[in-house]
Amino acid sequence: MGRTDGKKITTVSLSKLLANLAPLRPLTPPNFENIERTIRRVLDRFDAPPIASDRSPEDILHKMLDHIRNNDWRGVPLSFVIQSAGFAFSSDFRKTPAFEPIRFFLLKEVDASTRCGFINPMVRVYMESFDPVARHTFDLAAALQRNREQIGPRWQDLIFHIPDLFDPHLVSETIAERMDAMDEPWHGLRAIGLRQPHAPGLMDFAHLAFIRRIAPRLNQKQEIERLLGWLRPDGHTLQQMGAGAAINALLAPWRQQSPSKDISSLLTDRLTEFYGHPKVHRHPAWSEVDPELETMFLRWLMRADFRFLFRILDEVERGHMWSDREHFWETMLEQGVVDELWVAFNEEGYHVAQEKLPANTRETALRFGHQTGEKDKSLLLMRIGEKIVVEGTYNFKLHIFDADASGVPELYKSQYDVARIRRSRCLDSFAHLGDWQTRARRSIL
Repeated sequence: MGRTDGKKITTVSLSKLLANLAPLRPLTPPNFENIERTIRRVLDRFDAPPIASDRSPEDILHKMLDHIRNNDWRGVPLSFVIQSAGFAFSSDFRKTPAFEPIRFFLLKEVDASTRCGFINPMVRVYMESFDPVARHTFDLAAALQRNREQIGPRWQDLIFHIPDLFDPHLVSETIAERMDAMDEPWHGLRAIGLRQPHAPGLMDFAHLAFIRRIAPRLNQKQEIERLLGWLRPDGHTLQQMGAGAAINALLAPWRQQSPSKDISSLLTDRLTEFYGHPKVHRHPAWSEVDPELETMFLRWLMRADFRFLFRILDEVERGHMWSDREHFWETMLEQGVVDELWVAFNEEGYHVAQEKLPANTRETALRFGHQTGEKDKSLLLMRIGEKIVVEGTYNFKLHIFDADASGVPELYKSQYDVARIRRSRCLDSFAHLGDWQTRARRSIL
């Protein structure tokens, strides 16, 4: 059929059109990283402990008793019931007979409920109140096991990987076994559904079981780093409960043999970063450490601090006139003469030393002092038997004090002033001239 307007129609064959098709360009796959990060944030927030209430735990529990006795649940949010459960099964109240009706009621509800919005938080209550010898743990475990089909997807992944989750006899060892097979236990546990690996209760017992499993291999750097990574994963909170057991396990392999400088530096740096200097702002974990192991650790720390002092001096105080002093005191240190040691840097040295500490510990961890008097003086303070010895850079005289006398410079202080030290009454004070080393030995030994 022709066109009435007189214009010619151009036709192209289908085969030619198909032959000239532009190649298909697949779309760039979407980047799911932001979505996954958002999902992790939501899960972490959802899995966080309940927000604290202005009311006391006792008030909340008594209110819960009223609801149970009156069978009146009008306007009662589920969050209130879950909060009551956390208190009723906690170590503070689970042995209180007055609150037994609450526990009985909640166990019956776990058996009968079809709401995962109730069952899921009760799994958390079970885990955080876990005690392998306590009756309430077995009661909760049995109820959750009977009704495990009603547990929502939130916990099903963990149950799949830890089938013994509701067996109080086995679960902590099972988790520890899984941890021992992971390169990074904290991240590995999150990957199998345990969003809060350092949560209290069950994970405290799993932590101790993991330490028992890994302890025979803690003479290997890789295993040391794995345990340190568990104690504080990058960017996350520090494990507090059972920290003393972890420190004991990390130090015990070195009772009879000396670690390499690499391993001793790793342990001194990381343990003081985590739990502070045993003599300064003492963390409770150090009170759980074998005194012999703590003494050994302090010896390592003295050597590390001594080396650190001269590392900083070489950077900031050229010609500090201490090469012979360094050799003398290092010899005394290696001979076991020095009982305790502390360093105080001058202004420039202090700031350089601060920069070498992990950023997250600079404000809280005290690893050395600050000499705020004369700008060119850094100090080395030592306890040797019943004497306090103060050494200093440049022309600072060696000062030897009776450790029991009043007004004597103390170790482990945050600030020092050389002028005050000079004014303090001492047993002996002399310049580093001639055979000063013999006089020093005679005065301090």
